[in-house]
Amino acid sequence: MLAKFIRFTMLCLLLLSVNAGAQSITDFNKQSTVNKPYFIELYTSQGCSSCPPAETWLSAFSKQTELWDKYFPLAFHVTYWNYIGWKDPYGKRAFSQRQCDHLNAKHTGQVYTPQFVINGQEWRGWFDRKLGDVLSKPQVEVGALSVNIKGNQLKAHFNNQTGNDVPLTLHLALVAAGLQTKVTRGENRNQLLEHDFTVLEHQEFEPEKQHPQSFVGEVVIESKHINSAEKLAWVAWVEQRHQPIQAVGDWLQLSLISIDIGF
Repeated sequence: MLAKFIRFTMLCLLLLSVNAGAQSITDFNKQSTVNKPYFIELYTSQGCSSCPPAETWLSAFSKQTELWDKYFPLAFHVTYWNYIGWKDPYGKRAFSQRQCDHLNAKHTGQVYTPQFVINGQEWRGWFDRKLGDVLSKPQVEVGALSVNIKGNQLKAHFNNQTGNDVPLTLHLALVAAGLQTKVTRGENRNQLLEHDFTVLEHQEFEPEKQHPQSFVGEVVIESKHINSAEKLAWVAWVEQRHQPIQAVGDWLQLSLISIDIGF
């Protein structure tokens, strides 16, 4: 009996050590550095034949050691390509609207796919493979962002050091990697498309009236694609005038470890 108790204790300690510090969809706690990251938005669609190469380039960030620290790549699937006969399962009108918001704020010159927007500014370097012109700029200190999700409740605070008091907005995205779709119609028909950093859910939170750098709210998850992902991540960021300033993110633990204790 003593031997079984010792074995049970050791297995419990192993389980705790494996899960220590792990992030999950309902238990997430993260704080950024003070440096402004590279927030990389790709506007894409399964109906666009030029988009798969851009998504392949974005997927390469999964190998970056500074992912979710210095680099925050997100793919927003738009809906305006659906008319050609293939409905992008990850497309949302809200993502198309976000792209239009960049245009209306004069962050971009037009709306198209694939389109990259980095830190709120249109970036065409991908087409010429001039990658270093934007991703090698020195980082500036803007302040730290902390985000906590417990159950379906979110709390966040941004220690704003920008010297700019323009109102803040907090954004939260559930991001998926390892998605696959067999396209049967449209410009990419008969292709198996693979997607990483795909935004499944996106919410916005306004700051508290008495605390303009703090946010609270309820997290809503409605996506039917969660179980199709190999990986999921929470990504949260603060914006001023539709321009991302600071961000946090991390991969999530998809399932708990199950161990047979042998009783």
